[in-house]
Amino acid sequence: MSAKARLDVNVALNRPAYQVSIYNNSLGSYPASYANDGNHGTNRENDGCTTTLVATNPWWAVDLGVALYVHGVKFTNRDIYGKFVKLLCVEVSESEASSSR
Repeated sequence: MSAKARLDVNVALNRPAYQVSIYNNSLGSYPASYANDGNHGTNRENDGCTTTLVATNPWWAVDLGVALYVHGVKFTNRDIYGKFVKLLCVEVSESEASSSR
């Protein structure tokens, strides 16, 4: 199998997802599951992008269910608010997500 084929398999699709907090407004709630639901839209209100409250050390995690070799991660940022993601760290671990991340 080529590296390209491995990257195109979304093993995180619709798996349980978690994040530091959930942002809510008058238009709705934006849970962690919006990040891996298969929708690649970049507008929070129209496409249902995940959003957290402002946090010192924000994090998002997905449980793949089994140990896997992770060859790559694809990340799509939100449209006009993408400026808030200045540094992004990807961590692969066999342990559960925790608020200390």
